[in-house]
Amino acid sequence: MNRWCKKRHCVARLASGMAFLGLLTLNGCDRPGASSEAPLSSEIEAREWRAPNCVAKDKCSTVSIKREVFADRPALNGAVEQQLREQLQGNGESAAAGSDDSIEQVAKAFIAEAGKVAGMSSAPWELIGEAKSLGRRGNLLTVAINSYLYSGGAHGMPVTHWLNWDLAKASQVVLADLIKPGADQKFWSLAQQQHEKWLDAQNADADFRENWPFARTDDFRLTDNGLVLLYGVYTLGPYAMGDVELTLPREKLADVLHEHY
Repeated sequence: MNRWCKKRHCVARLASGMAFLGLLTLNGCDRPGASSEAPLSSEIEAREWRAPNCVAKDKCSTVSIKREVFADRPALNGAVEQQLREQLQGNGESAAAGSDDSIEQVAKAFIAEAGKVAGMSSAPWELIGEAKSLGRRGNLLTVAINSYLYSGGAHGMPVTHWLNWDLAKASQVVLADLIKPGADQKFWSLAQQQHEKWLDAQNADADFRENWPFARTDDFRLTDNGLVLLYGVYTLGPYAMGDVELTLPREKLADVLHEHY
């Protein structure tokens, strides 16, 4: 399990109010020919909301948001904010149809709801959102969008989605855009083979394999090693296993993915 998923306090609490923590430049990881590309600049924006009259920070319900904002990329920033907002509203699921609440409205609603059960919950409620660049390959940028919700119970619920963005076309790229026509079945067959290898590496017994069968996912990113598929908690295994990543080797994708990827 990654640091984000392991427990709700693994993400540091953020300072109150808006903070711009400096200008960042992507380091060109996972992308060939990075030296010939113009750098992509960004700033980190951080906000936090707490329950009214909060005295002891560790005993107050909080909402913490930290996201990377890209310079001169309004469409990209809008797509990232929309996905983050949907995760904060629905904890990974799409927001209700027609909902256009801002992140601030979502945060204030969460704090208000937490206040109604302040005396009944064993621990303060917590909602965390984070969006940050994960890697770039050519003009394809991957942004990891993480959320974490704790509203009582044994543990909270982490959710991660990967948003892929074509910097040249200023548009989102989904998995279907990468796969050649007619190659869908072969692609998922390769993915299932990698899942079988993952099961073997986990020494999974027959019961595990039956209870946690292979599934498809929309979350992916490209690396020098190939195409990585992301599966959230409770998809291919129990909560304690955290997120699962399956890598389809690049040498097996030549006749499956479009050449420019």
